Amino acid sequence: MIVDPAFYAAAVPATILMGLSKGGFTGPSVLAQPLLSQVMSPVQAAAIMLPVLIVQDVVSLYAYWRRWMRLELRRTLPAAVAGVVLAISSPPRCPTARWSPPSASCR
Repeated sequence: MIVDPAFYAAAVPATILMGLSKGGFTGPSVLAQPLLSQVMSPVQAAAIMLPVLIVQDVVSLYAYWRRWMRLELRRTLPAAVAGVVLAISSPPRCPTARWSPPSASCR
C-alpha cells in the first residue's frame, strides 16, 4: 500500500480532474498526468491512471447503453476509424532515444 502523503496529494486531484473530463469539462483533464508525474515517474503515473480511465469508460457505457443516435454514429465513426488507422500507421516524429524509459534514479 502506498503511504506517501505526496502521492495522495497528487492522486486525488488527478482523479477528480479525470472525472471532470468524463463529465464533459475536458480542459483541466490534461493536467492529471503531469500532476502525478511530479511525485512519481511518468510511466508509473500512466499505469495508475489507466485503470481509473477504464473504470470510468465502463461506467459511462453502462449509463448510456442504447441511448446513442445512429445518425451521429454513422457520421463520426468513419473519421474516428481513419484517425486511428493514420495514428497507428504513421511513424513517430521523435527519435527513439527520446522515448526510452527513465532510469530507476529518475523521478
